[in-house]
Amino acid sequence: MRKLFVLIIISLAAMTMNANDRLYINDFNINAGESKTIEVLLNNDTAYCALQTDIVLPQGLSIAVDDDEYIVDLTNRKGRDHVVSTNMLGDGSIRVFVSSQGSNSFSGNSGAILTIEITASSSFTKGNVTIKNSVLVEEDGTRHQLANEIAKVNGGIPIFIPGDVNGDGECTGSDVTALYNYILYNDTSAIVNGDQNGDNQITGSDVTAVYNIILGI
Repeated sequence: MRKLFVLIIISLAAMTMNANDRLYINDFNINAGESKTIEVLLNNDTAYCALQTDIVLPQGLSIAVDDDEYIVDLTNRKGRDHVVSTNMLGDGSIRVFVSSQGSNSFSGNSGAILTIEITASSSFTKGNVTIKNSVLVEEDGTRHQLANEIAKVNGGIPIFIPGDVNGDGECTGSDVTALYNYILYNDTSAIVNGDQNGDNQITGSDVTAVYNIILGI
């Protein structure tokens, strides 16, 4: 019941602005095809017991999933009964809730409050992660809207995965389809690594190469 009460407060209570508090991610690097744990940091002058934020990832980055749950965890700044929950919004952003049934405050005034496991596609190069609609809630229900934050993300050298034509990190029939669409209709929309045999052109021999990888030949 107390958790529900906190979430209602986040949704309905009047907000104030607190320029001294920040919820943000530092700029980071991630190689194409790599998974990496990043930190969401909270700097706060006031004691807070709950938060809400929306995380917007660029194309090519995603939050890893385990048992149909996004891998978003609380750090040791949590209280004994803080819990985290997530869901995807209609615009593709990931909303994160952290609440405490006992309205216990986060410990400390700076440092990581959440960790998130991020995965980069084999074609990722660079982009921005946006933290928006961030709200912090005090024990008495007072909530504070924070400024949006942007972190710059740079990708490394793409990892070449044999047979992965469309850059989704695996070799499947969709890679064959991408090659056929390119050869027959000059459709380049799904082509990332079309030259599979290294002859500097995309032809039927690349289709054969992908078929052989799928069949294990």
